[in-house]
Amino acid sequence: MAAGPTPSTAASFRPPLPPPPPCFDYRSASLADTRASAATADPALAGLVESGALVRVPRRRFGPVPAWRPPDFAEPEDVWILGTSHLSAESADEVERVLRAVHPDNVVVELCRSSALTAEPGSCTLPTTPPASRC
Repeated sequence: MAAGPTPSTAASFRPPLPPPPPCFDYRSASLADTRASAATADPALAGLVESGALVRVPRRRFGPVPAWRPPDFAEPEDVWILGTSHLSAESADEVERVLRAVHPDNVVVELCRSSALTAEPGSCTLPTTPPASRC
């Protein structure tokens, strides 16, 4: 079977958008919006925003749901990206602070290979109302 759009989606298929110019700085372009959203969620997040560790990507920036997605699929209203350097108590505190402030529907964690190998499966829990155990 050939790869690519099916006849039912061919009409809605669009080639990928060209990348932004090399001089484009997404953090600068999104800083004011991230500042405002973080201040609304929790003013204590300001330090993470100003350091560049926390960025908000609002839905309007990643476009409409593609036609090939199921009809009940819903894109998130916001994607919050928090950069941490490693598994540490400080990083865990930052993650917990953001989770408590923005109440996300989903959480994705990306670990480097060495961190992933040292973390025991099932040893990490997300914060609950009382503080939970951490990695």
